[in-house]
Amino acid sequence: MKPRAHQLLMDFLLLLVAFFWGTTFIIVKSAVSQVGVYEFLLARFILAFVLMLALFHKRIRPVHGPTVLAGVVLGIILFAAFAFQTWGLTLTTATNTAFITGLNVIMVPILSFILLRRPPAPLAGGGVLLAAAGLYILTGGAPTRWTPGEFLVFMCAVSVAFHILLTGHYAVHLEAIALATWQLGTVAALSFGFSLARGTLNVQFPVSVWATAGFTAVFATVFAFAVQTHAQRYTPPTRTALIFTAEPVFGALFAHGYGGELLLERHLIGGGLIFLGMVLAQIRPQVWSRINALTQKVLPESPNKPSRVSPSLGPEA
Repeated sequence: MKPRAHQLLMDFLLLLVAFFWGTTFIIVKSAVSQVGVYEFLLARFILAFVLMLALFHKRIRPVHGPTVLAGVVLGIILFAAFAFQTWGLTLTTATNTAFITGLNVIMVPILSFILLRRPPAPLAGGGVLLAAAGLYILTGGAPTRWTPGEFLVFMCAVSVAFHILLTGHYAVHLEAIALATWQLGTVAALSFGFSLARGTLNVQFPVSVWATAGFTAVFATVFAFAVQTHAQRYTPPTRTALIFTAEPVFGALFAHGYGGELLLERHLIGGGLIFLGMVLAQIRPQVWSRINALTQKVLPESPNKPSRVSPSLGPEA
């Protein structure tokens, strides 16, 4: 597969991950209204960890120490992200949770510049600005008084930004599937530990909660983190974060269609800006040159101005 086609495939898979993540906000909100946050995370991530071991045991063995250590580090950050987000869902709406989680798109390039001295490419930077404007509109502007739930979800967004950056660092050097497996196992272990410490360990869930745990384990966890860890071997953190800005859009649409939450005009405008930002980031400088050359061919030249593009030679170098 050609490099450009392979990159587009990775982008599509990351967009599919954002879709699955977006669909989970409203159904997880329903689940954690019936069971504890850490107990639900335990069920979701232990199912995901066992499934990863069953499907990819050949790629996980032999156990590689640096991969396990990196997986534990990523797992701790991932646990923080999901704990903050799931806890926040109990205190605010699924739509607000989706949008505030999406603020990580602004944090990733900022943290990348501060920590790694890697400024985003010009087009990607423009895409991030559009996406940031979209998220600003979606959330109704900067809140003057955040509720506890919104603050918890904001901390989730910070954790997600760090997770994307570190995944991009580790995934280049380590086996992607093994790395994803050990971080899921870490989240399961931490969820068990927190449940035990709080004295709330109980997995006698209603059937609907087990169904939600199963769906999120398969599609929003095993598939999602296996794809993300593999794709970030080829996709820069800023680009990954930009693609993931689709998550709040999918989340709002699903919360509206499935959960009956209001979908306002600002949600539609903000979502449109997010997708414009994603498209802008996909256009490489070479494509702009081709568009400019095609425009010069189609539009009539001034009779007193020599043509800059030769039909036989194509665009200028």
